[in-house]
Amino acid sequence: MFMKKGLSLCASAILLTACASGSHVVTGTQRAAIDVEVVKVYSEAPKTEYEVVGSIEASSSRGMTQQGRMDSAIEALKEEAAEIGANGIIVSNFPNHSGGISTQVSTGISGGSRGFSSGLGTGITIHPAAVKGTAVYIFDVAELPSIKNPTLTQ
Repeated sequence: MFMKKGLSLCASAILLTACASGSHVVTGTQRAAIDVEVVKVYSEAPKTEYEVVGSIEASSSRGMTQQGRMDSAIEALKEEAAEIGANGIIVSNFPNHSGGISTQVSTGISGGSRGFSSGLGTGITIHPAAVKGTAVYIFDVAELPSIKNPTLTQ
């Protein structure tokens, strides 16, 4: 019973502290903000006319798997692009092993004239997934294929 409560508490703490964040630098012409659902993700420059709007990056520790954290980082990247009016993102890095979870366990024993004491500590570190890209405005998006669900390669 105690173990289940402990795991529940740990999972709750992870979910409450997990976050995604992003940033952008406008290097071209900023447009009015658009709906994030309109933004498409590309693994290479489209073969149609486009204009660079800016440089964007995002990271996320939201998700229990690397893929979950990458999906969340991509969504944050799309939000940054939408904010500056870009309808496309050319991703410049899909890291192979972005993110991850580390666990630590430590023990200690001390003694003295008043007796002995011992302790046990544990910790979990969630490493965020990070992704960078170029925010672009694509003039004719109807004919272009985009990445539907970007995945990490092993």
